[in-house]
Amino acid sequence: MEQARAGLTALAALATRVGAEQAEAIAAIADTYVAALRNGGPLFFAGNGGSAADAQHLATEYVVRYQSTRPALRAVALTTDSSLLTACANDMGFEEVFARQVEALARAWPGRATCCPSTRRAGKAPM
Repeated sequence: MEQARAGLTALAALATRVGAEQAEAIAAIADTYVAALRNGGPLFFAGNGGSAADAQHLATEYVVRYQSTRPALRAVALTTDSSLLTACANDMGFEEVFARQVEALARAWPGRATCCPSTRRAGKAPM
């Protein structure tokens, strides 16, 4: 019980700190997403490992629903095409896997935004 309480207290403190220190940056990201969607462009999500699952979850929330039923929003997880992922990683290197997809898809949607969530503090960015 005490471990759960300590974990929740730490989480609340982190949320407070992020709100105080990052509110402006988070609002700017939200503005970018809104602008991309209003201009007809999709949101592209990418990530490695657990962040790939996060990318798929985020894209799904935009397409299916989040909190309430509403028209679908354009969002694509770049982490789901196993043939593309493995071919590109094999032929061009893993560093190109997501960049190559954005290169191909961005021509159709110049107003797009790309998000690469990460659950790791240190590590290579997926793009």
